[in-house]
Order: sequence, then structure tokens, then C-alpha cells
Amino acid sequence: MSFGPTYVPNGNISLTRQAARSRPRHGIEKETLVRWLLTVMLYITLLRATGMWYGYPSNFDDGISVDPLPQKLMLYSLIPMMGVYFILEPNRFLSYFRRIPVLVIVVAGFSLISLALSISFGASARGVAAVTVLTIAPLLYRRRYGSVETFRLLTNFAIFAAFANVLYTVAFPRFAIMGGSYAGMVKGLFYHKNTMGQFFAVAFVVVVSIGLPSAKLRYRTLLRWTALLLMLLLIAVSRSSTAVVMLAMGLATLAGLKMMFKIGNSGVRSFFLFFLCLILGFVGASAYLGAAQLIADAFGKDLTFSGRTNIWEQLIPLVYDKPIFGYGFALFRQPEIMEQFVRVTFDARSTHNTYLELALNIGVPGTIAWVAFLFKRLGERITTVSSGAALNEVQAKEVAVMLMIMIGAMMEAGLMLAPVVLWPLMVVCLPKDSSPSSFRRKPRKPTMPNSARRLAV
Repeated sequence: MSFGPTYVPNGNISLTRQAARSRPRHGIEKETLVRWLLTVMLYITLLRATGMWYGYPSNFDDGISVDPLPQKLMLYSLIPMMGVYFILEPNRFLSYFRRIPVLVIVVAGFSLISLALSISFGASARGVAAVTVLTIAPLLYRRRYGSVETFRLLTNFAIFAAFANVLYTVAFPRFAIMGGSYAGMVKGLFYHKNTMGQFFAVAFVVVVSIGLPSAKLRYRTLLRWTALLLMLLLIAVSRSSTAVVMLAMGLATLAGLKMMFKIGNSGVRSFFLFFLCLILGFVGASAYLGAAQLIADAFGKDLTFSGRTNIWEQLIPLVYDKPIFGYGFALFRQPEIMEQFVRVTFDARSTHNTYLELALNIGVPGTIAWVAFLFKRLGERITTVSSGAALNEVQAKEVAVMLMIMIGAMMEAGLMLAPVVLWPLMVVCLPKDSSPSSFRRKPRKPTMPNSARRLAV
């Protein structure tokens, strides 16, 4: 008896199915490719937002222009990367943007209307595009891998930035140390010394550990503490009063939240938070004038920490002229617009107040909706009980970072809804869920085996 190709001799029949031969696999797994892609996108976003680059002029009083090409290339490179990620995970990409908070929709609506009614459509359109790109990239990583993993990458970038700026200042002092009216103040790889100070104030809170150090001194721990000391040094040599206030606020927030997180019940925590806010409000209102005056005097400034009250006196009446939709998204970040509306004895390049800038750009209702959204997120972070020490630590850092940026926004312009240094750091703190976003594919319908199919008649 001969056996055909589809038959097996009786002696070779077994109840177990023969294992398929394993074939060598070549190439990169999809999950590895996605992680690498999102990691590169996050690092490029941080580098573009900080604006760190080689050869920025030290004296801006001479009117020296800066080549924007490197920053544009970094920004534009994120667009095809987002397209690649959409191709790799289209359903997951769309799922991240299905449940957008109502307040965010309101802010986006006022921003788009202000874009349409802008007195300089081109400048507003570029601003909307830049903010959108620098928002999506860090948001994708935060939603995909969660807050703990995101802050690990932020820590790596902050440590790299600290060492890079110190080495750059030592190697190229003619670029890193400012001249003119800011003579002697260090800006490192950043465009301006205030930008460097504000970044490292927030970076210090991102890197610092609120727990006790381990008994064993590891190289990673030594590197972290060295970077923290360098950050303090860079904040000091930048002589940024805003950075000093932000750092003090961040450290105080971490200390307070460490004690508050010991309260396990969310209801009791909310009750405690309410009375804590009342007490802090009373104490802060009483002590602010004295403490703020000391800090301001140390930097030769007034209680606004900016010395720009004469700018605000000219800008506030403009808010009343167009209170609903403003003059156009990102418009008052343009120096030529500031020169058109503000007349002072010095070169006024910004509003020196983010909230005033937002009211001028997108209107008062949009600004109120944005601030309300931030306070809502702060309340959710503080009253939420998380499981795990690592998650609690990151949750406290998210609250501290948001508060630092909100406080700094009272003294500096462009800290929110702008493609600048601290915006990506705030974006990663805004999602409601701290854990990676869950995503399940729809189960496929089971197919009937060939033997069970009915023959067509």
C-alpha cells in the first residue's frame, strides 16, 4: 500500500500535535519600534522646547539675529514621526483623543476662533501649529507608558541638560555668559538666562527624590545628586528671581504632599486640604509682602519680580477692547506686536505675565476655562489615593510642577499654551490617569473550520 502526501502510517499517528519548526525571526518587534519612536519624539520635543543650541549671542542689545533653522528642523521632524506612529497603532492613537475634557474643548474652541479673527493670521497659525506638535508628542508617551516611566525619561533629560550646560559654560564662556544689560549672568545653552533658571527650577523637582536615600551608594544615585548640585549652581548664576520663587514653591509643595499622602482616605484628605488652603491663604497673605520684598530687593526688583508694571499698565486696557476672543493666538509673543502696542524706554519683548498674555491672545473666557482646568486637575491629583510609593512620588511631583509653572506664570510670559521651555513638562502632568492607558482590540469573530462548513448546494 502506498501512502499519498496527505496520509501518515498508523505507527506514526500520535494524539499530540507535532510542534511547528521554529523559524528564525529577523527585524524589530513592533513594541520595541514603538517605544524607540515615542522615546525619540519625547526627547526631541524637550530639546526643541528648551531651545538649547550652540552659539547663541551673549549680548542681545546689539540686535544680533539668531538662525531659527535648527529649531524649525527639530519641530518639523516630529510631524513625520507622528505619522509613522499613527500607521503603527492607528486605533490606539485615536483612542487617546476620544475623551477630551470639556474645559479643554472650550479652550481649544476659543483658540481656534482667535486664530480666525487674528490681526496677524500667519503668526497665530504658526503658534497653533507649534503648540499642537509639542503637545501631541509628550502626550503620546505619557498615555502609552504612564507617569512613572515618563518621569524617568524627564529625569534623564534633566540630568543630561545640567551636565551639558555646565560643560558648555566652561568651554564657551563667550556664548554662555551674557553681556550688555545682563552682563555676568549665565545662560548656558539656552537663549536667555531666565529660561535656563526656570527650566532647572522645575528640573530640580523632577529629579529630586522625596524619600530617604538607600544605604548603598550607587553610581546612579551619585550621578543624580551631582546633577542636583549643578542645577542649584545654574539657578544661582542665572540670577533669575522667578526661578528662586518657583523652586521654593516646588520644594514646599513636595514636603506638604509627602505628609498629606499619609492620609489614606480621600474624603479625609479633601477635608484636610480645604482647611489647609484656608490656613495657607491667611498665612501666605500675611507673610507674602515681607518675604517677597526681601527676595525682590536681593535681585534689585519690585514685588512683581519683573519690574514691568509700566508694561502691564499699557496692556491691561487692551484686554477690555477685545475681551471675548482676544487679538489672536500667540500674538503677544511676537516682539513686533509688543512694539506696536507698548511704548517704554527699553525693548519690551513680552508681557512678563502668562495670564495677561493669554487674555490678550485668546480672550478672558478662554483664559478662565484654562485656569479652571488646571485647578480641577490639581484637586484630582491631591485627593486621589494611589497605590505604590513610586506612583505617589510621581503624583506629588506632578502637583509641584503644575503649581511651579502656575506661580511662575504670574511673573513670566509664555509658560503655558506656548512652544517654549516648560510647556512639555506641564503637558505630561495633565492626563487624569497615572497608569498607562488601557487599550483592547475588538475580538475577532471565530472562523468555522473547513470540516464544519456546509457544502454549497
